[in-house]
Amino acid sequence: MEKTMGRAVKYLIITLISVVLIVVLAAASLAFWIDPNIFKDDIEKLAAEQGLTLKLEGDLVWQVFPNIQIVINGASVAPENESEMMRFDKAQLSVALMPLLKKDIVVQGIGLAGVKASLIVDENGVGNWTKIGKQDDSKPANEPEQPANEGEKKALQLAIAKLELSDTNISYTDKQTGQHIELSGLSLIGEDIQLDNKAFPLTFDSEVSFEDKTQSVNGKVQLSSNITVNSEMNHFVIGDGKLALSIEQKNELGSVSAKAELAVDADVDIADALVWSLPKLSINDTSLRYAAKDGTIVDITSLNFDGGLTPGGEASPIKISGDLKYSTATQKPLDTNLSLVSTLSIDKKLNLIKAKDIALKTSIGDETISLTGDANATLSPLDYQAKLNLAPTNLRKIANTLGIELPVMAEPTALSKVGTAISVKGSDKRIVVSELRTTLDASTINGNASVELGKSQAIKLALNIDKINVDHYLPPTPPKDSKAAEKEPAATTTDQAANPDAEIPLPRELLNSLDLDAKLQIAEMTANQLPFKNILLQLNAKNGVSSVSPLSGIVYDSPFTLDAQLDSRPAAAKMLLKGSSKQLPIGKVLKDAAAIEELSGISDVSFNLSTSGASVASLKKHLDGNIDLTAQQLRLSNMNIEKAFCQLVARFQQETFDATNWPLYSDLNDTSTKIVIKDGIAKIETLNSGVTKLALRGNGKINLNEDTFDVVINTRLAQADQNEMACKINNEKLLNRDIPIRCKAAFDKVGATSCLPDFRVIEDIAKEKAKDKIDEKAKELIEKKLGGENGEAAKQLFNQFFKK
Repeated sequence: MEKTMGRAVKYLIITLISVVLIVVLAAASLAFWIDPNIFKDDIEKLAAEQGLTLKLEGDLVWQVFPNIQIVINGASVAPENESEMMRFDKAQLSVALMPLLKKDIVVQGIGLAGVKASLIVDENGVGNWTKIGKQDDSKPANEPEQPANEGEKKALQLAIAKLELSDTNISYTDKQTGQHIELSGLSLIGEDIQLDNKAFPLTFDSEVSFEDKTQSVNGKVQLSSNITVNSEMNHFVIGDGKLALSIEQKNELGSVSAKAELAVDADVDIADALVWSLPKLSINDTSLRYAAKDGTIVDITSLNFDGGLTPGGEASPIKISGDLKYSTATQKPLDTNLSLVSTLSIDKKLNLIKAKDIALKTSIGDETISLTGDANATLSPLDYQAKLNLAPTNLRKIANTLGIELPVMAEPTALSKVGTAISVKGSDKRIVVSELRTTLDASTINGNASVELGKSQAIKLALNIDKINVDHYLPPTPPKDSKAAEKEPAATTTDQAANPDAEIPLPRELLNSLDLDAKLQIAEMTANQLPFKNILLQLNAKNGVSSVSPLSGIVYDSPFTLDAQLDSRPAAAKMLLKGSSKQLPIGKVLKDAAAIEELSGISDVSFNLSTSGASVASLKKHLDGNIDLTAQQLRLSNMNIEKAFCQLVARFQQETFDATNWPLYSDLNDTSTKIVIKDGIAKIETLNSGVTKLALRGNGKINLNEDTFDVVINTRLAQADQNEMACKINNEKLLNRDIPIRCKAAFDKVGATSCLPDFRVIEDIAKEKAKDKIDEKAKELIEKKLGGENGEAAKQLFNQFFKK
């Protein structure tokens, strides 16, 4: 549109000068004592030969000395057979007499007042100015014009001592796009104007408006400069230009307004294509305001710019500074300042842009953000690279100043030191981060990455972290007295977990499209208060299969490894998990894997698990596999097996049992356990352990779907160990035999009564005691009656009969 508008203005100027010159030449050919009005018709015919419909509406007045001057009181101009394109109220033109006698035109002055010009592009994209000029229909339109012989060609020497254009309106309407541009109240004054590349002073003043289907723009432009124009009027040079500009743009989202004063030197060539340069550009004390209808306001004040830009020339330094105020209906105002310095260059084709020694600084509150580096870009084909450094700054303070609420973190000073250095290259096909070095508080992160922007969108990532405390960036651990409150809604959570429809489905579409090759190494890491070392995570995902192989490291000086695979292609995704560890903190694993918090301690563990499902709940429900545990010491929280044993002892010995002052845990010694999981229910096939001097053997099940457990533990106390117990055992019937204790509860309701003795054992012991008495009496009777060998034979027969 800019090119079309430029050509339209050019034709308008040529038309205006042509009309005036036609009248001047006609007048100069007459004897000065003849009234020029009698030649109006001839002048109009002469204009018609040039494809113009000229109507001279007022009188023609002229004078001879010291130069010939013609005054035209009103005229209108239109392309042949078209509606009126331009009119003016008054035109004055004077030419030097002596050069005119030599067939040269030296214009002494041009004055135009009340010009009204209308440039229109119709629905077919044809401008009303394109029919100006005499057309030769016999000549093909695409046949190039033959150059005239040098002897036949004589350049037109045009010089204007003074040009004055006042009270002028020029409008441009494009019916294809709905655009309308208007210059109103236009004033133009120039002196010593020559179209021979000699500078002349020029001042310009006009109001500007622009409208289309989406926006409206209104403004005012004032320009004073020394202008240089060539004879073809396609090369313009602006020197010592001073531009005052005020403008306001409105659309359905809001409005933008600006005021600026510019000092500029420019060079513009439109002969073949738009070629420009700005050797000097200075913007002083500029203000810019954006006001959105949603209440967002951006105010830029004291904006200054110094620099220049010459396409294809030397790199030019630029400097920008200003103050920024930003506010929204829901956010407190932000006040900051901004400064940018760099050395900028661009090639002649406006395709290659280079910015060196970039230094960007801004302040948010009392924090300073500093960005330095170099960058360059090729626009076609798109290719760019940059090396940037963001100095460490307090991100937490910046977020607070901006009114951004960060998640609550355990460490109040987290994110107080964040910075990065990055080298990036890219095109329309890929982005490559060749060097990345990030400071995150006390951590340093190094790495590289690449992202394919084509169909595959493959991602490669490698990160190396020296040390990090993950707990610092997680929510604080709730106090112990708040755990009960946290567990109150467990029934609702359990109901949701039991119902797969209540779970958000797995993001299968994302997983199936993911193409990822990632490697993460961490030298030291603290997570859940566990000290990890030498963490290695390798993650691959492609064609719907995601795998972790391996996840390995050391925790509490104990090595562990984990391999996992997720196949998200089927409607019910399939998952495999396999791992092992030496001296693993088993309590943390069970808490993360199955929300079990009642078991803690250090154990050797190996597991092989599989599951399938379309949601987290279904994956949990269909969990299969086995877990083997071997530990020297484990602790069962909120359950005391020795207390349950002593409670049964007191009942059997008919003694009062004191339930107070018992620890709320049981320490299991030398434990070996095999757990088999089927459909989310874990069955304890074997359990061998000890509590104090109690030998334990047990079996039972853990329902991961309902978060419950039901385990029967057989306790056995040897006679030699009875003095080590917290309760005194007087009856030998309680020694060297299995005393069952049943531990049954939901995970969120474990308490002092979760493990209770099976009091039915008392009945069994009573029956045994009665049977022993019967045996004793029977044996005494046999001995008394039979005696000797016959008595011994009878005893053996009696024992076999009662299976003793």
